[in-house]
Amino acid sequence: MSRQRALEKIAKCLELGNSSNVHEAAQAIRMAHRLMLKHGLEQADIELIQMGKTSTQTLLPANVSENILRIIRGINSRFGVEAVLVNHKGLKRAEFVGHADRAVFAAFAFDIVYREMNQQVGSFRNSFAGSGIDNVTVARRVTSFTAGWLEGALEKLPDLTTNGRNEHMDDYLDEMFEKLDRETFKAKIKASMGQLTPDFQTGMKKGRKLSVNRPVEGARAASLLR
Repeated sequence: MSRQRALEKIAKCLELGNSSNVHEAAQAIRMAHRLMLKHGLEQADIELIQMGKTSTQTLLPANVSENILRIIRGINSRFGVEAVLVNHKGLKRAEFVGHADRAVFAAFAFDIVYREMNQQVGSFRNSFAGSGIDNVTVARRVTSFTAGWLEGALEKLPDLTTNGRNEHMDDYLDEMFEKLDRETFKAKIKASMGQLTPDFQTGMKKGRKLSVNRPVEGARAASLLR
């Protein structure tokens, strides 16, 4: 068996190691370890084949808003992944890169947070209908509510960064997205927030009610590539 074929086989075994069937998972992990020893793989090789990227189901506007960037920044921080924005038929799609299972969970979490944010912000904005409050004030209050909601929601995300950022992340990103200007994206993600109102606290309380559970097998058709 060639080295490349061995890497592919090991990657498949590691994927099966996440099976809900305990015996199947244990057998897959034992097989992966035997192949690692047989082919003399170094730890760096093993860590690299565990990397993956997963696309979100949500399509984003071509001009990505600051709120979307805040969600991405929060998920990157909590999951120990890194996001890239790729073009898709005139729109954008986020892809999360990192340890394979973290990337899957990060994309899943993004879809939930983005959907809930739109629903909650829409309801808050509609609450001003017929109130006589001017549009400038409504816009400022909605902005503050949104910022607070995101602050609270992102606090609810699980922290999977116990082992820190994978040292092979940059190598993997360079290989998968060699033409992407990641520095420009990082600069955008650090943009400052606008002026806040007391609605920030209201939004935060509602955001803290968000529930994000790890997707179970078959819950979504995640696009996981290596």
